[in-house]
Amino acid sequence: MVIIMHIVYGGSFNPPTKAHFQVYFYLKRKLPLTTFTFLPVGTVYGKDDLTFNDHRYNMLKIMTKGYDDINVSPIELNDPHFKGTYQSLKRLKNSKRLAFVIGADNLKTLHRWKNIHKMLTEFECIVLNRDHKDLASYIERDWFLSYYKHRFIMFNDFDYPVSASEYRKTHNDDLIVPDVIEYIRKHNLYRGDNHVL
Repeated sequence: MVIIMHIVYGGSFNPPTKAHFQVYFYLKRKLPLTTFTFLPVGTVYGKDDLTFNDHRYNMLKIMTKGYDDINVSPIELNDPHFKGTYQSLKRLKNSKRLAFVIGADNLKTLHRWKNIHKMLTEFECIVLNRDHKDLASYIERDWFLSYYKHRFIMFNDFDYPVSASEYRKTHNDDLIVPDVIEYIRKHNLYRGDNHVL
């Protein structure tokens, strides 16, 4: 029997791009998902140049409007300090099978994530190949990843670069859905330092 899935996709979404949205469309074709949650990280995470939490949340809500199987979770935006992905997944867990999405570039530092042993024991991890690696061989050769290899769901054919930084550098409107572009212009985001903490 196929177990329906709740898929969680975390990130800064600074801003959310068409490529971020493609992760949802791609995984909806590949897996029996019933719920897809975008999980924006809060400014307490300490990442440079993050625009305000409310703006990133609002842009995700605008981008995903009309998709009943998509949620945007504010839990990390509301946290007074960064608790780590494992704690967020525990709070989002319901009766469904839950998996967290990462890009293949995260594999090399995954062993340093907070509570990563608990996370990979209790939840699955969907890995999207961004660097044309042989993911199975890469995981097999790594002492940490190989131990948890049965917890990874790997997709080698996802080839849609996810880069909000490209938009911040170029302001290329082709990277963003039109309603989010309108929001960015209305609030004068990503133009100088007025948008960051």
